[in-house]
Amino acid sequence: LIEAHSMAWRAARVCGGVASRMGGGRMSHLGQARTLSVSRTAAASNSSLFSNRPVQDAEEISHIAFAFMGSKTLFAALEIELFAKLSTDLPTSFDEISSKLPHVEPRKLETLLTALCSIGLVTRSSSGLYTNPPAVEAFLSKRKPAYDFGDYLRFQIDKQMYPFMQHLSENVAGKESTQNFTDYSEWMADENEARLYTESQHAGSIGPAKTLSKRQGAKLESYRQMLDVGGGSGGFALTLARLYPELSLTVLDFENVVGVGREFAAKEGEVGQRVSFLAGNALESDFPADQDGVLMSYLSSSVGEPSLVDLYAKAYEATKPGGSIFIHDFMVDDDRTGPPLAALWALQHMVFTPKAKSLNPAFVQSTLEAAGWTDVSIVEMIPGMTRLAVGTKPASKM
Repeated sequence: LIEAHSMAWRAARVCGGVASRMGGGRMSHLGQARTLSVSRTAAASNSSLFSNRPVQDAEEISHIAFAFMGSKTLFAALEIELFAKLSTDLPTSFDEISSKLPHVEPRKLETLLTALCSIGLVTRSSSGLYTNPPAVEAFLSKRKPAYDFGDYLRFQIDKQMYPFMQHLSENVAGKESTQNFTDYSEWMADENEARLYTESQHAGSIGPAKTLSKRQGAKLESYRQMLDVGGGSGGFALTLARLYPELSLTVLDFENVVGVGREFAAKEGEVGQRVSFLAGNALESDFPADQDGVLMSYLSSSVGEPSLVDLYAKAYEATKPGGSIFIHDFMVDDDRTGPPLAALWALQHMVFTPKAKSLNPAFVQSTLEAAGWTDVSIVEMIPGMTRLAVGTKPASKM
């Protein structure tokens, strides 16, 4: 049994159809920790589009260039809830599927199913019956508990992140942006955009929060008050509050975001009562004092590089002596050759945060130390994607 910290990463390893046929490789999402029985050997044998191995021929270049078609194929299937009409154990005929999707023209459905089969997201038997591969059934079928990953892909990735990448070329070339906003604060000022982003990201914080608990449980057990800067829906904070009954947390985020967070907290009873929400801007607002620890998940890659020392210094001032800062984010290797998903997510962030930096461990450590943090350690969180940096505020001298 493999406990995975990213539903996307795990799904790609379990079902390597997209990776082996079209090159979809690992996808990016920080998902809830669940288990699935798989063969490590079989999973490891799947090829991956996203690799720092030099491309060998025009076909491999084509796989990269055309990978967006595979993404859109997946998103279209999610939009019509196709995977919920199939299963792993009950093969279904085309006519049966078509009858369950009367609003989809049979010709279009046939073309979509053919594309899905070609990239491994659906299987078709020699007798013409269709089934979901195990990973698709587990994570993309609306009948299953892990379907929140499907909604994450359908809403946040397809409807928000995917369109952003259309502006990458103009961003890199230094041309005037044609986007409707220039940074997170403007983006989250739109109430509808803030709700869509926050709700679809919520489940993605639960798995990393559990991993943080496993890595830093001894510290967290002794904490009574933490600040989660840029904590969004409170996915991290609510998970930690559930795991540590003596811990209270404050989430600082934009006004439209914390409004959604309060809704999630209201559903959590006593646990939700120990998580409070503070509307503000991480770069402008004062941080509440006397914190045992400060958490920043995906915040460092979402602000400009020039702001990071000041941001970490604000956290330092808000933390009690002996307390810690926890930086969870996409980080590439220090030699800057990968891993692919960390590098690609950094590139994606740059589209709407032009001054954002592709983080690497050495840079994060030196920036934390410049802000006063000591004993900085950095470990992997989500394999091939994120890392956790932990720094300590020196205890007061007697």
